[in-house]
Amino acid sequence: MKMHMKFNEVPLANIEPSGWLRNYLINQRNGLTGHLDEIGYPFSNDFWGNPKPRYQNKDELYKDDWAPYEQTGYWIDGMLRCGYLLKDKFLINKSKKYVENVLKNTDADGYLGPAFQKIFSNWNRWPHAVFFRTMMAYHSATGDKRILKALSKHYLSGTSTHNTERNVCNIEIMLWLYSKTKNRRLLDCAVKNYDEYNRIESAHQTSMQNLLSAKRPTIHGVTYNESAKIPAILYMYTGKKKYLDATVNAYRKIDKYSMLIDGVCSSAEDLQGKDPLDCHETCDIADYTWSAGYLLLATGKVEYADKIERACYNAAPGAVTKDFKALQYFSCPNQVLADYQSNHNFYQKGRNWLSYRPVTSVPCCTGEVHRTMPNFISRMWLADADNPGNIVAAMYGASRVTFNAGKNRQKVTIIEETQYPFSETIKFRFKTAKPASFVLKLRIPGWCSGAKISVNNQILKIKPGPGTFAEIQRTFIDNDIVTLVLPMKIKASRWPRGGVGIERGPLVFALPITEKRLIDKNEKRSTARFPAWNMYPASPWNYAIAMENLQETAEIIRTKSPACPVKLRIPARKVMGWEIKREKSFKYKAGDDSIHTLKGDFSFTPQLPDPKTLPKMLSKKTEIIELVPYGCTNLRITIFPDAG
Repeated sequence: MKMHMKFNEVPLANIEPSGWLRNYLINQRNGLTGHLDEIGYPFSNDFWGNPKPRYQNKDELYKDDWAPYEQTGYWIDGMLRCGYLLKDKFLINKSKKYVENVLKNTDADGYLGPAFQKIFSNWNRWPHAVFFRTMMAYHSATGDKRILKALSKHYLSGTSTHNTERNVCNIEIMLWLYSKTKNRRLLDCAVKNYDEYNRIESAHQTSMQNLLSAKRPTIHGVTYNESAKIPAILYMYTGKKKYLDATVNAYRKIDKYSMLIDGVCSSAEDLQGKDPLDCHETCDIADYTWSAGYLLLATGKVEYADKIERACYNAAPGAVTKDFKALQYFSCPNQVLADYQSNHNFYQKGRNWLSYRPVTSVPCCTGEVHRTMPNFISRMWLADADNPGNIVAAMYGASRVTFNAGKNRQKVTIIEETQYPFSETIKFRFKTAKPASFVLKLRIPGWCSGAKISVNNQILKIKPGPGTFAEIQRTFIDNDIVTLVLPMKIKASRWPRGGVGIERGPLVFALPITEKRLIDKNEKRSTARFPAWNMYPASPWNYAIAMENLQETAEIIRTKSPACPVKLRIPARKVMGWEIKREKSFKYKAGDDSIHTLKGDFSFTPQLPDPKTLPKMLSKKTEIIELVPYGCTNLRITIFPDAG
């Protein structure tokens, strides 16, 4: 079987995060990830573990629909990966029981999963694509061959087609099975379903012809991200370049039309633009980064690793409270308040969708939020597809990886010591019982010029350029140290309405707004342990950046805080009259796409001032303001007016 990819994933159990990444996962474990079933429906119901799930009462929102299977499937996937990365028995055992119960309840014809989902209609087979990623992860961590046998029988049983709507995403699982079993019937099944999808759904924006076109995508962000990745995966197992071209073009269009400064496409709920007030679903953070990961595996191009890092180091922590006990449904670069009615998007305007709470109004994001960082960490280290004994440092963060190196498959552990993305220096310490000859590939980000590499304090003569992988071919011995320095420059990026953002390396910087937090007592699923928050600004935020000589005037500040080890001090001027927007009546779009009018007393984050009137609004006094990494904030201004 000939494969057509540049990189392969490393077994999940071979990677272990450390430093702040480990602390992030521990917060997940102690927060919502480890305890979501205590919050209530649908996570308190055993949808995947029981073939005939129990319902608590007749008023439950999705009683006989596909949605709770999707939502709980997201959570179980993230929980299991988090557990194996932390080597945490509590999370492993809690998530493993769902896998075991599904395996125990296999139908005679091979069908896996709850009885309701077997009755094919609409999106009924889409949740299988979600939950079966859990089983992929379980196999990666344990090598349990029952997974391959059961999933293969399920897909070859003929109990359903997978050629409409998001049902087509099951092709991801079929092709993973093909890579493990070499069963050609699985590949044929995947290709057949995708061909039928393109015939049946030819008008859909994720059909091949539309992905390849210049047409701007405007559909639901999650649907686009989940479906647009499928051709790239097909390319990896067929070598048909048209498949790869389709996914590459699909994500170029996202960059062109919808990419926000925090690294994720706008989607509220449909794909939007790049306006300072455009938001994205928290779902899309997980889906975009997971899908871009397949482009990284398929092409081996640095740009996709850069994109994933940007999203995971900015958007992901920016959409949750730092104890991982509450999240947003919509998350925005500019949000000066986040309460029960502060959603400024046309979709569900005036609702609580921008606030931080343990369960969002639609619980898909509550399930998805657990996947993002475990998925990221599991793909930081990759194997060279052509030479599996070589290792690839694809994305950076404190961690360790164990693998079988070189032709002799010598066991080697690499310990990555760094505060990246907050610092420029990364050290790789090698642990091996005997010398091992192999190639270490180090990603040089596209934003980085002047990278330096040394081995045991001896600087190498190679000059790795931006957007490349530097290769170190060497016989490594115990306690060898490779040091990579990635110089980070402060730069300004330009955004609509005269907006400007500040970036350094993979990090976006924002003005943190001190939060006045009040528990939302009207939220039924708010508890003392997992409260729903209404957050209001308690510090000035109405600043424009004085852009003159930014490189010379900006100051980098190192701190001792492990949660926020770097800050920037930059000159700024207050904008008089730039205030929270008050509205008494407005129109909004509901979930069924109908338009309604809402009346009351509402407060919203304001749009940037008009650049034409901005000069008259600026204070004459220049102040020094302190910016922090985007992920260190809950309330923030990230896109500023330009006072230059």
